[in-house]
This record gives sequence, C-alpha cells and structure tokens, in this order.
Amino acid sequence: MAEPDLILHHGRVITLNRSSTIAEAVAVRAGRIATVGPSAALLGEVGPRTRRVDLAGRTVVPGFFDAHPHMDREGLKARGGIPIAGLRSVAEIVEVVREAARSARPGEWIVLMPMGQPPFDYVSRPEQLREGRFPTRYDLDAAAPDNPVYIRAVWGWWGRRPFPSVANSPALRLAGVTRDTPAPYNVEIVRDARGEPTGVFLERNYAQVLEYTLFKGLPRLTYLDRVEGVRLGAAAYSAVGTTSAYEGHGLTPAVIRAYREVHGRGQLTVRMHTALSVPTAAKDDRAIVDLLYHYAGVAGDRGLGDELFRVEGITLDSADPRVAELIATGYPYEQWAGHFYQALPHDRFVRIGVEAARLGLRVNCLVCYDLEHVLRAYEAIDREVSIRDRRWVAIHVVEATPEQIRRMKALGLIATVTPNFMYMASDRFGLDRLRDRGTPIRELLDAGVPVALSTDNVPYSMPWTMWEALARWDGDSGSGLGESRLGREEALRIATQNGHLLTWSEDRRGVLAPGYAADLVVLSDDPLTCPEDRIKEIAVDLTVVEGRVVHERPGL
Repeated sequence: MAEPDLILHHGRVITLNRSSTIAEAVAVRAGRIATVGPSAALLGEVGPRTRRVDLAGRTVVPGFFDAHPHMDREGLKARGGIPIAGLRSVAEIVEVVREAARSARPGEWIVLMPMGQPPFDYVSRPEQLREGRFPTRYDLDAAAPDNPVYIRAVWGWWGRRPFPSVANSPALRLAGVTRDTPAPYNVEIVRDARGEPTGVFLERNYAQVLEYTLFKGLPRLTYLDRVEGVRLGAAAYSAVGTTSAYEGHGLTPAVIRAYREVHGRGQLTVRMHTALSVPTAAKDDRAIVDLLYHYAGVAGDRGLGDELFRVEGITLDSADPRVAELIATGYPYEQWAGHFYQALPHDRFVRIGVEAARLGLRVNCLVCYDLEHVLRAYEAIDREVSIRDRRWVAIHVVEATPEQIRRMKALGLIATVTPNFMYMASDRFGLDRLRDRGTPIRELLDAGVPVALSTDNVPYSMPWTMWEALARWDGDSGSGLGESRLGREEALRIATQNGHLLTWSEDRRGVLAPGYAADLVVLSDDPLTCPEDRIKEIAVDLTVVEGRVVHERPGL
C-alpha cells in the first residue's frame, strides 16, 4: 500500500462517525482519509514523502460547512473603496480623504469603505464618533474640494440600521441632489436648519438603494473586483476552517464566472456549491421562463461542475417589492449583494416554481421575511410537481410554529439557520421579542427537519456560529435568548456535517473515516470540552481540503 501523504498524530481526532469515536491520529492518502487510529500504529506507515504534523494535543474535526456564506462579499471589503475601519473620529476620516486627494486627479471620485469596525461595530449612530456627529459635506469639501467624495454605507447585514453614507458638495452636484430632492424609499436626506442637505444620508433598507437611485453615477464594482473578492474571500474562509459552502442565496452569472476563473487558477480553497440567482424583478414571466429553460442545462438535476465548484438549482425570494423595483433599474449590477434582489407575490412564485420543478431545478428561498408565504407557495408547487425528494431549501428560518415545522418535514425541506442574527437581536426579524421562540434549531431537529448552520458573513467564522447556536447570546441586551437545548457534539455536527445534505455528498464528506474526503481542520482547542464562551475564539491552525493544505498557521 502506498505511503500516506499526511499524518496528523498525538492529538484528539473527533471523527463524528456513528459511534462518536475519538482517535489519536489520522492519515491522508490521495485526498481521502486512509486510516484513523492510535498514533503509534499510523506513524508506522510513514514513508519518505509523508508529511507529519505533531498535534501536541490539539483537536482535529471535519471541516466546517457554511450553508450561506456570501464568501465573495467578504473579499469585496478589500475592493469597495479606501478602508477606514477602526477610525473613531471625523478628523481621522477627513485626514484619509485629504491624503487621497493629494494623489487623485481633479474630478476623480474618492470612494471610502463604510465607517466603523467589522464585524459588529460599524457606525450607525453619531455618538459612535468622537465628535458626536457624522462627517458632513463641508468636512469632506475642505479635504478634497476638487473631487467628488463618497463614504459608502455598510451592507445592511453587516451593521445596524440606519446605515449612514456621506457625500461632499461635488458629489452632490454630480448626483443632482439639492434642497428640493425627494428622498428615495426608506432613505433620509439629512438637512440643516436652512433645509440644505448636509451630505449625510441615512438608509434603512438592508439592501441599499442609494447607489441605484441618487448615486447611480458612483464608480461601480467591476468584474475584476468580483474575481478578487472570490479569491480573497476563499482565503479568509479557509483561515477560519470552512472547507465547504452552499450559497443558497444564489449568485449572479457574473459572480459564478468569477468563481470559475479563481477555480481555474487553482486559487479556490473552499468547496462551493451554489444556486443561480434569478432576476425576477428585472424581467417578466415570459423572460424568466426562458431563462429557466437555459439554466436547466447547467443547473438542473445535480448541476454541473466538479468536487470544488458546482452550480445547481435556483433561488427565489419574497422580500420588499419597492426595494426590488429600485434595484432592478440597475440590472444586472449586483453592488455588494452578489445576487439579484427579488420580491415574488404568491401567484408569480408558484408559476415560476412549477416551471423550475418541471425542469428539474431545485428551489431555494429565504423564509426570514415570511415563512408562511414560502410554505404556501412550496405546497402549491408540490401539488403540481412533487418536490418531496428534491431537498428544496428554506433559508434563514428565524421563526416557525410546530404546524409549520410539520409541513416543512412533509415537503422534505432542508432548513438553514443563522444563529448570528441573535447577536444583534433588536435589529433582526424581531428576535429580541421572540427570544426562545426564535431560531428554532432544537424544534426543527426534533421534528426530523435537517438543519445546517450558516454565517451569512456576519461574522464569517463557523466556530463563532457554533458558539452562538449554543449560547443564543444577544449582544444588544447582554443576555441569552433562552436555552439552546443542544449538546456540544450535536452543535458540532450541524456545523460540520449536516450541510453536506445540501450538496448530496453526506456519504463521502463530513466524517473522519476511511474512504471519506480528507476535509479537516486542526483547532487550537477542543469545542466539545473547552468553556462554552471559548468556542467562538478557537483558532484554526491547519485547514485541509481533499488532502490539500489550504491554510496553515505560520510556525505550525
């Protein structure tokens, strides 16, 4: 038998097999788990080309699975403008603008990333800055009088409402904003005592509309930005132990193309299985049905792709129709999102869903806005074309009654949940009021509905997400939102194993056992035994995808 490529020894290997076996060592050969067992026995298989890693008591688990990552969006944080993360005063922000203006050509846009600090401390209130106010057009004018300047608003799911952005006077002139300009939907144009715009805009749409309305002339994210977003995002997610992901929210063709390019370069380090986002707000039913016909050729049945990147199924949604209408005017531009914004009423949802089912396209849908709306649509589609063995997906289950959970089970749905929403409960779907009724992981599991955890990119760490599933901690109130009633191992399984049901690969991934894919992570601590609050801080020392080391802590 050929020698192993890699042996991890003298540690704690949590296999997550049916017997919950804990071993000392694991050997990898040709991208698969070759052997799991005692260190001495596995070290006896070492050959001249075998890499050995002494775990020194550290823990190995199957790679984490993020069921809704927005991985490309993480990378865009390095591409969306000049970074000002961590700056805590108007003066500091203005100094960044002044420095940028020194090298900018007259009339060239100066675009800054949002104010504040990721992942949870983006600026939404003036008192978060030292001066107790937001920068204004006049602050920015003094630093860059010959350039339009714009401080972007944070992507809504990264921060708390409202989401401030700031434009200077040249930018306002280019946008045609005056004292008489009406504010777009759910946007406030802040004005001074004379009624003049101060340059500050406060938006309350999670998917911002300002860059599709008043500031549609702002420099847009390019295809190169999308490619770099995927590359940088993949590296970031690998560094926190994510080895597989399922983008149920769907991606646009442009972002899918970026993924393919990064994959072709050998730089895609996370397995990505994605649905196609459908531009239902920008096209009528006839055009959508035509698109589905073409999508079915690449995304029907189990889709097309390989073990590292695959496209399968579509995503529909039923969000705010007024936001969808505004964003559709910029089609096919995706801004931060990476997907098309959708707001389907029942009859249209059913018509499109039936056509998708007939074409063998699995449907994903966000249910956080209205689970009942989606369930009724899924049930109506099922009466026309059975979906019960197709693993259709309910994304972001934040609340469900026992009767709704029973219907989810009857439809054969898979549920994805984002425990991280609970950390900002006062700003997320009424979770502060729902408390123990929100994010019903225990209830779904008890009813036999498969559940997978997702980060939604806030933050993008699956260990952090596993901790939140257990702790149910609301950072806004500084209190827990009821008991999770989850065991540690159970939480680890839904963070590493259950997601493979989404990608039809549960028979070959998610377990550290011979023959399974060698997707594994070396952790600095044991999530089954360490203090619960420590789980969110566990460092990832090594990440392996199909036997390939894709992240390694320096000095390991």
